[in-house]
Amino acid sequence: MVGDLPDAPRFNRQSLVLPDQSVELNLGQKLGHLFEDAFAALLATSPGIETLERNLQVQQNRHLTVGELDFLIREPEGRLTHLEIATKFYLGVDSSDGIYFPGPDSRDTYDRKLRRLMSHQLVLTKRHKSDLPPEYRDSDIMVKQLVYGCLFDNIAQQQPGFPEFSNPNCRRGKWLHQSEMPEYFPAKSQFHVIPKHLWPVPIDLLEEIPLQQWQPESTIDRCRMLRINGDPIPFFVAPNDYPKQS
Repeated sequence: MVGDLPDAPRFNRQSLVLPDQSVELNLGQKLGHLFEDAFAALLATSPGIETLERNLQVQQNRHLTVGELDFLIREPEGRLTHLEIATKFYLGVDSSDGIYFPGPDSRDTYDRKLRRLMSHQLVLTKRHKSDLPPEYRDSDIMVKQLVYGCLFDNIAQQQPGFPEFSNPNCRRGKWLHQSEMPEYFPAKSQFHVIPKHLWPVPIDLLEEIPLQQWQPESTIDRCRMLRINGDPIPFFVAPNDYPKQS
């Protein structure tokens, strides 16, 4: 979703290799933690990549933690890399100031996540190098990031929106309010709910996975990701008061 950032290029996920055997994951945990577990499994089976640390606490002293590194890895060329990852989903909403991108929980926004990355997470190894474990303090550490997910354009929007530093080739979907469903989808349309643990999975990889049917008249209080009529892109259907400001 996010392209190259100043001093933090996008990690090339094409270098990752799937495990030969299935990996057991806890599907009941928060999506971000599930994504980290799945990503750790990919790192472990990708040749030339060595995971040195995961969720490494950066502490000024035993009472003050200033941050955490998602991963500290050694890449094939031998370089030490601090890697921050996330899986995120944002819906393009028109406003008087242009299109902005809140998440399904509208308190989370693309801009807020980007600023947090750039001002804190991606600069930990630079600002707090002396607080790293002794074996890494004198190392030249490169910083990379991978924010993987999908941007959803409003179904009525003619042109896709591109938030700052977004990857122009990132995965896209569409979203609409629940009250708009009859306007865009005929009565015999087929709606299937994509459970949250499958949100990061491209639609074409869900063909063999049974999904629960959803009725458009069902009252919702949060955004639901749907597969509609076998369409190759995902949809979010949102409550009519979305994005509710809290």
